[in-house]
Amino acid sequence: MKKLLLYLHKIRFKMFVIILACMLTVALSISLIAYRYITDLLTEKQMSQMKSYADRQFEQLERIMSDIRAPLGQLAGKLAETDQSSEAVKGVLRMYQYSVYPFSRGMYFIAPDYSIYETAQTTVLPDALMNQLFAGARSSWTSLQTYGPYQSENKGLVLTIAVTVYRGMDVQGILAADIDLLAINELITGMNPSPTTSTLLFNRDLQPILSSVKVRQDEYSGLFPQIQSFLLHNADGVLPLYNDHEEFVALFGGPNSQGWRLVSFVDKQDILAPVTRLRYYAIYLVLFFILLSLILSFLLARYIDGPISGLILQMRRIQKGNLGLRVQLKRKDEFRTLADSFNIMLDHIGELIDDKLRTEKLKKQYEFRALQAQINPHFLYNTLNSINALVDLKRTDEIAKVLHALVNLLEYSMGKGEALTSLEKELEGLRHYLYLQQIRYQHKFEVSIDVDEALLDCKIMKLTLQPILENAIFHGIRDKRRGEGHITVRGRLFNSRLVQLSVEDNGTGIAPERLAGLLDPLTPPPAAAGDIPHYSSMGLRNVHERLQLHFGEAYGLKIESAEGAGTIINITFPAVRGEQTDEQ
Repeated sequence: MKKLLLYLHKIRFKMFVIILACMLTVALSISLIAYRYITDLLTEKQMSQMKSYADRQFEQLERIMSDIRAPLGQLAGKLAETDQSSEAVKGVLRMYQYSVYPFSRGMYFIAPDYSIYETAQTTVLPDALMNQLFAGARSSWTSLQTYGPYQSENKGLVLTIAVTVYRGMDVQGILAADIDLLAINELITGMNPSPTTSTLLFNRDLQPILSSVKVRQDEYSGLFPQIQSFLLHNADGVLPLYNDHEEFVALFGGPNSQGWRLVSFVDKQDILAPVTRLRYYAIYLVLFFILLSLILSFLLARYIDGPISGLILQMRRIQKGNLGLRVQLKRKDEFRTLADSFNIMLDHIGELIDDKLRTEKLKKQYEFRALQAQINPHFLYNTLNSINALVDLKRTDEIAKVLHALVNLLEYSMGKGEALTSLEKELEGLRHYLYLQQIRYQHKFEVSIDVDEALLDCKIMKLTLQPILENAIFHGIRDKRRGEGHITVRGRLFNSRLVQLSVEDNGTGIAPERLAGLLDPLTPPPAAAGDIPHYSSMGLRNVHERLQLHFGEAYGLKIESAEGAGTIINITFPAVRGEQTDEQ
């Protein structure tokens, strides 16, 4: 979970999400715009097609009505000139009986007494329709009236078209023709070849005269009241219709000369059928774009984040101390500039570190020489005290040997040369020193040296062991009786890399309060009576500081002591062999 949270906070993931979101937004926006454009285009095309069909149907309907109106008008004029007798009327009807063919189901004349004159006695009109025809004739001067549709007893579904026959201002009767609506309906609806577009023709009373409905009955029953409501409010143009969860698009035409109105409607899903058929292809296309967006987003994020990750990796390696590394980029953009700047900064840091190292090295050399300068007079002081003791004891025969040992020891300790010497030479100088101390203290103590021969060629700082032995003799076993003092020098090699020497005595030991600050440069040691000031710890601290200055702070002295139980001083330093010197 922690790794997941860390990944979510990485710039690569953030860039991946941002790029992916942008690409998906663009792709989905283009898809949505394309879908809306195609939908509007198909809807507009369907509406244009519906309007074209409706105009043709309306023109055809007007042509049919004109073909019916003209002969009826002429026939009405002929009838007005007759004496209105049955024979005269029938003679005129026989003359014009085919004038409205092929849609006529028969023409007839209705006298004011509701008598019907026709060439073949087939028309049966209800009294209500008779009354309606004459009422319309008296109240209106309209030359043409339509009634129906209605179901005739012997003619089926018909529409009655009537013309009033006048003589002067008097109504002589009504000339009527029954029109076969099924034939007209077949002709009009046949002009709309669309298998999904429905057509309705409404009269003035908002009743359908013609119909070609291509939806289910339950859908039609839900749409019909909405269509009548729009017609009642004189709606015109393209309007939506709704049925349950489906949407229809309706085209309302204007009224013709008879006040009739044509309405065409189609299911919107039928309009968008081409889009629906392409649904699966669109889904596959969207999935392809999503996959493409994922791949491109990953590659772009990786392309941008790669140099950043490389810089971070190099910085972490450099943070661990590998300042020699440099960032190598083959790119030529801002990341290359950043990498070059980073490399230049590392070069400057390297130069500063080199300058610091040179300064520190010089400082260590000066400090080493200053510390060595403290050892020489201190050692000479003690040696001269030893010679003075021989003179007091009148042991002048040993003075030559003492002077010989002193010369050899001074040649070793004060001679010019490197700060490092072999452990073998250090032990040889130590033996000269111990001889002088045995003379001084009249052989009151014994010293044993147990050092592995494998250590003899290892490098050690000059005058490392002598100050420690001197401290053990002067502070540890000086007050012991003859033969009771013991000092042991041991040397071992660990892991072929670490030298550990130890100087152990059975002297008086060191008090805890003094032991704690013995090697601390900030704690001044107390002066012993009759001794050079700070002599008691100057040698130990000097050796400890020299070892740390030359080999590092991980090395130096470690003191173990308890009052009355003696002291062990451990000396650790790296195993340096061959011709290496302090310049290393």
